[in-house]
Amino acid sequence: MDGPGPTQNQILEGEIARLEGRIAELSAGSAPLTLHDPYAAWHAAQRTTQHTNDPMQALSVFSASHRHLAPVLSLIDDSVRHFVQHATEFGFFLHIHRFLDKVFSSGSSHSNSLRILLNVIYLIGAKLSNNPQVQAQEQAYLTRALQHLPTALPEDPRGAIYVMQAEVILANYFFNNKRQLEGVYHTNAAVSIAMAAKLHMIRSARRSRTAADPSTYRLPAPVDTLEEGERINGFWTVFILDRCWAVASGSAPAFTDDESNGTQIDTPWPMDLVMYQSHPFPNDFRTTKTVQTFISGVDADANIAQQSMLAMQAKAAIMYEGATRLASRYNPSSQATFLSLDNRIERFKQALPRIDRFDPSRIDILRTALLVHTLAQCATIQLHSPIVQDRVTANSRTYQAAHAAVKTLRGVNVGILNCVNPFFGILWGTVGKVISQGMVTARQLRASGAGPAQGMPDERTLQAELGLLAMAMDQSAPFSPLMAAQIRTVRPSPSRTT
Repeated sequence: MDGPGPTQNQILEGEIARLEGRIAELSAGSAPLTLHDPYAAWHAAQRTTQHTNDPMQALSVFSASHRHLAPVLSLIDDSVRHFVQHATEFGFFLHIHRFLDKVFSSGSSHSNSLRILLNVIYLIGAKLSNNPQVQAQEQAYLTRALQHLPTALPEDPRGAIYVMQAEVILANYFFNNKRQLEGVYHTNAAVSIAMAAKLHMIRSARRSRTAADPSTYRLPAPVDTLEEGERINGFWTVFILDRCWAVASGSAPAFTDDESNGTQIDTPWPMDLVMYQSHPFPNDFRTTKTVQTFISGVDADANIAQQSMLAMQAKAAIMYEGATRLASRYNPSSQATFLSLDNRIERFKQALPRIDRFDPSRIDILRTALLVHTLAQCATIQLHSPIVQDRVTANSRTYQAAHAAVKTLRGVNVGILNCVNPFFGILWGTVGKVISQGMVTARQLRASGAGPAQGMPDERTLQAELGLLAMAMDQSAPFSPLMAAQIRTVRPSPSRTT
């Protein structure tokens, strides 16, 4: 019901504008990181009964698919168990073994930032749980996390990474729940922390122009190579979140990668966390223009199969967002730029390891590999959409990419897709739209008497592809309002041949 004060959306729109301004200030190397409570009015309107259970009392373990990381703890908490099974899908970038050790260390006091992160972990676990008693705690965990977020950073500088991790998970939670405005807010908050802490300049060959400014927010030096690795992987996780959902929301990414603004990204590509311990960077290792070098093609794709899944995902996100941005301003005079990016995307796709090369027992890796392939194919769809428009023939580059995306999907057991990265909803919706456009084109061509020589798509093939997409989306739709909404755009007609 409308009241005299601003609506929740108006509050969030104002806070997004404030955070975007904050990011611009950080780009110019100005003030230190400060956060105030953006939810004060929201809390007043949405206050709910608080539950007395404390997440710190029963943090737990590892699912069977994560048994290689640590022994199963004797007491398994339902909500955390569900979170750990799907942590990667919600952007968890910390070393989970070390994280749990810190939580369980005897006699240790826990910072506000750590408690916030635990509440967010319990939030996701409650959403994914099949236990009604655990599900009932979802709103309580969300309220508790949002109430304490604004006070976390000043008390615990090193805990900024925990807060950033919480913001990433919250962003994915809201996107998954089809609450895009709140998802954008938490994405921008994560970007704000990453930029304020200069995570875009880890091991940079350039000297920070604000290095001597005592007011600049700084993280303490990492205690070891693993902690440095968490920061590198945290940066790229936020980068991917920003790049992908900027496309979905029709906005520009917050990470501008602009040398003149001090936002040039120099941080090295991420590795698997275990690699930071077994194969650490040399002390004098430095990098520069990481993203720009990749786009230019100087950073060759020959060794991409040896890179981490997170690095592949970041590169696919770069292609996807770049293709969308170029397509939005496409005109014949930009043909050279268009062809250059098109060739770059094709080289990248060809270098990706096939889905059948991955260990089928590593479900988390399989889901990420599928995401990378789908992102890359959707980059082609985004780039060529202005040319193809709605007339999708069998020879259209958009259909060829959509067909390739479905072919990759066939390479996995859809049963592992019961919970996926929320952005799959956007990507599969895009693929489904192209296939649906192909069906319309096929019917138009058939009505005009055209045959296969005129590029008429095969309707039975298109129906089967839509059916497989719908089946995949059905797996996670019960836990994802976004997926449930997107599935309506790809659901094949009842008359399809079975």
